[in-house]
Amino acid sequence: MSVRARYLWLWPWLAAVVLAAGSCSASYEVEFHVTLGDGIQAPPGTNIAFVVAHGQPLAEAISRSSVPIEAGKRQYLGKGSACCAPEPTVSLLAFVDRDGDNVMDADEPSGVDPRNPITLTDTQHAFRSDIVIAAAQAK
Repeated sequence: MSVRARYLWLWPWLAAVVLAAGSCSASYEVEFHVTLGDGIQAPPGTNIAFVVAHGQPLAEAISRSSVPIEAGKRQYLGKGSACCAPEPTVSLLAFVDRDGDNVMDADEPSGVDPRNPITLTDTQHAFRSDIVIAAAQAK
């Protein structure tokens, strides 16, 4: 029996080990607590988008989620996550997605976690992010 044939049975096992090594090693959850500030106007059905990003810009978003805005409601809860790196450093933000494209435009009200950038360290409990979306100041 050749050496190649003798160790052929190892290939599936070795492939599984390599794939497992490349998979997500840690998962971090983010709980967004977002408040719409005074002066924010958005029709019901418009969404608030929650973004976890590796720094800026938003093109580097690793997690996006959204919830619909309800008439008269000012406080919203959203979820996000990050994985595949031990203790990732991320930026957390939220915005009123007026056009529904899940991309933050210059005219859409937004807010960021004042502690950005944040290093996530706890895989057992969600990181609580408190964000206020304030109306844009007139220039």
